[in-house]
Amino acid sequence: MIRGDMISTDNLFTFFASCVILYCEDLSIEKRMAVHRMEVYLKRGSGFFVPSAVAEHLLKLATHQQLKVLLYVLAHEGETLSDVEIAGHCGVQPDHVEEAIVFWQQVNVLSSVQSQSSAVVKTNAASSQPKGETLPVQTISTVPTTAESVTAPVGAMVTSGNFSIRPSEIAERVKGDAALSALLSAAEQYAGHPLRNTELRSLFWMHDYLGMTPDSILMLLAFCRQENVFQIRYIEKIAVEWHDRGIMTHEQVQQDIRRRTEARTFVGKVMKLFEMTRYPTEKQEAYIHSWQAAGDSIELIHLAYERTREGCDDKLSFSYLDKILMRWRAEGLKTPAQVKERETVFHQQQQSKKKSAAPKETPVQDTGHSYSMDDIKRLKNLL
Repeated sequence: MIRGDMISTDNLFTFFASCVILYCEDLSIEKRMAVHRMEVYLKRGSGFFVPSAVAEHLLKLATHQQLKVLLYVLAHEGETLSDVEIAGHCGVQPDHVEEAIVFWQQVNVLSSVQSQSSAVVKTNAASSQPKGETLPVQTISTVPTTAESVTAPVGAMVTSGNFSIRPSEIAERVKGDAALSALLSAAEQYAGHPLRNTELRSLFWMHDYLGMTPDSILMLLAFCRQENVFQIRYIEKIAVEWHDRGIMTHEQVQQDIRRRTEARTFVGKVMKLFEMTRYPTEKQEAYIHSWQAAGDSIELIHLAYERTREGCDDKLSFSYLDKILMRWRAEGLKTPAQVKERETVFHQQQQSKKKSAAPKETPVQDTGHSYSMDDIKRLKNLL
């Protein structure tokens, strides 16, 4: 650690170790500027431990993003941090935070197991997962540079966060497996950049832990790229769903991708129909999927949408619209034509009921007699 009230850089390291001599020529006069020696001092303040191996061996290997993340984590020992928080303070992307943590683990600066002399920092890896999904907490500990590598904790893993595989092992396996080599090559094309450590780890986690074939993983990556949602957490979420539902074969994967594609297309049509500028909420999307599952056509939903606006002051209400569709299904109405025909019959019946319920006027009977105005005046005079 660095100690002392005012410590000269002569005792630590030299920030600037050269004398600057400038020569300026002004016609016949040559001027030599004075040599200035700059000394930098370290002020007393709060500090934190940084393993010597970082400064002595790892500065050339680590990127500036990885160094930023390490310094921030070490400076906040004992605190609970999130990837988003670290990313915000370090000026990096949340994905790069996780990648940096993996790097420092692989070089034995950080560990996933707390030792007696370690400074514990917990990070919540929650950067790119969909809203509402909770990911497991990962414990990071600073360890001596001579410590042995730490294996990933045993147990059910719903993400690749605790899955451990070294870059050297990846390289060795790719050399001897043409399918894995083709998978990584294609994955790099889908990602649009060289695969990061977190992305490589995720691919091998799906292959080794979930038991997915390279062909199935490749189909999943292609689907996510087509949907423009190429994020590790989203990809792994679908992979876990397939694992839990027993979707493993090429045919099963293909069928589920077709189902998901059709569902996304149906949602898009409904969004366009409702003139929605934002993607539906989870509850709204559940309504849309229920309409699709019930076999409601876009045309029928369009008619229900019009009836909803008529009954809700020109506003969209998913619950109101859903009740309309449920009533039509209960009545066996499947097309707009059938609905309109039923509405016409209903209105006619209502009109008939109103006419039958109206009071009837008593007609004036004609006795066959006729009276003139003179006769009427004569009768009045007699009275």
